[in-house]
Amino acid sequence: MKKFIISFLILFTSLLSAQVLQNEEPAELPPADTEFLSDVIIVQGLYLRSLGNFGEVWANATGGYVGYGMFFAKHNMLNFQVGYLNYKLKDGLENDGADLTVIPLLIGGRYFFIDARFMPYFTFMNGINIIKQTIGFHVDEEENIHFDDESGDETLVRYAWQVGFGIMINIVSSLNVDLAVKYNSHFYHTEAMNTGFEYGFGIAWALNK
Repeated sequence: MKKFIISFLILFTSLLSAQVLQNEEPAELPPADTEFLSDVIIVQGLYLRSLGNFGEVWANATGGYVGYGMFFAKHNMLNFQVGYLNYKLKDGLENDGADLTVIPLLIGGRYFFIDARFMPYFTFMNGINIIKQTIGFHVDEEENIHFDDESGDETLVRYAWQVGFGIMINIVSSLNVDLAVKYNSHFYHTEAMNTGFEYGFGIAWALNK
């Protein structure tokens, strides 16, 4: 009789424990696809080569971006960035008073194809450019370019967008190298669109690692 009671208690305790474990909610596991991706702060230097009529005056630009990326599931990232670009006159043009700088304020995103140590991505950004120039220019009907020497200092606000590809490479822990090539279309004037190819190199610091 004593053995029967002991056996019954052991069985009852086992069944009760199993029921309790079954009713408990499983612990929340981290997403399987977020091994390297996370929110990031991005600092990037850039070189921009201008095309078209705009490039016949302002051949290239150098500058940089500071941005913040918010990571979402399914390899998506929402990006905000502000930058500074300083343009150089094309070789052979002389105008001591000519100066043009651009402050881009952009929002967009990235789609990362894989989440691994090497993370290639597609990117699209758009927003506004704040253009500050000391001398403007225009293009005549024969596509000759003329400086507007009497235009004086001027600030323009223009729509801008860019699309391209890049790769983030995880180096150690939270540190990533960020490389990108983008096609830019920065509106300036109808006859002189500010288009070009942008090459960026920088670092991305992961905040959630």
